[in-house]
Amino acid sequence: MKQDIQAVILAAGKGTRMLPLTETRPKPMQEVLGKNLIEWKLEALPEAIKDVVIVIGYQGDQIRDYFGDTWNGRTIRYAMQSELNGTAGALWAARDVLCERFLVMMGDDLYAKEDIARILNHDWAIGAAEVEHKEVGGEIFLGPDGTFAGMNEERHFVERGLMNTGLYMLAKKIFTHDLVPVGGSSSEYGLPHTVAVIAKTTPVSVVKATKWLQVTTPEDLKRAEEFVMS
Repeated sequence: MKQDIQAVILAAGKGTRMLPLTETRPKPMQEVLGKNLIEWKLEALPEAIKDVVIVIGYQGDQIRDYFGDTWNGRTIRYAMQSELNGTAGALWAARDVLCERFLVMMGDDLYAKEDIARILNHDWAIGAAEVEHKEVGGEIFLGPDGTFAGMNEERHFVERGLMNTGLYMLAKKIFTHDLVPVGGSSSEYGLPHTVAVIAKTTPVSVVKATKWLQVTTPEDLKRAEEFVMS
């Protein structure tokens, strides 16, 4: 694995689809078998990653109070996303504390340890999960060479395709680009949409997930128990 890599966890969102649980606790702090979702992510990181940046917003003090400045030998830093303006907006909130290369993870999703280790071997990469017969948002398109070529954010039915998992390997060069809007009626800026612009001139690898769980609703927390036990 390449050295001097930070991990960034985007954990600022309100988690409205997790209501009523998120009325008093942010979604990334919801517990699965005695540990919150951020803890499970930290445990999945390779030992070589010693510096973690958590982007906080909604009820962010709970996250800061829980993890403090260090956690199990890792330095923990925080960046505040004062305006909840999408995943790209969240990453931009952390730009001043990021080094040259960094891993990005969603604060609520769960990832396999081996998939994180594999994506770290790329300069630029996006994680993708193979889905069949499913309504998805964020379908990933591949170019002729198998690299990331763009995405369709609109919800639609796919017979077979690739879905964005929200796991990225990126470099600070991303901040030389403009934020790219999600589109439609949304006022948010999308991280995959911004990476898609970079992919026009810089190859972005697609790393397929062996295991991934998108935690969106209270019912997903039960699935998360099965995920972490396996």
